[in-house]
Amino acid sequence: MLKTSSVAVAKSRLKTLVTSDRVCCAPCDYDNICRELFSSLSKYMEITEENFRVEICRTHILITFAGDET
Repeated sequence: MLKTSSVAVAKSRLKTLVTSDRVCCAPCDYDNICRELFSSLSKYMEITEENFRVEICRTHILITFAGDET
């Protein structure tokens, strides 16, 4: 199992805080939304948390997987 660097963890936490502020929800709510999306999609697709990313804005939700082009 790979260990996540402290820089990556800090970057992820900061991104969560900024995103949750932009969409007017608590950071824990944002994390729960991302976790539930991952859980739902992983039932139908082979994905890992490392290659799964969710961006939530006021007007849209963007879900990307490793290798996807945006």
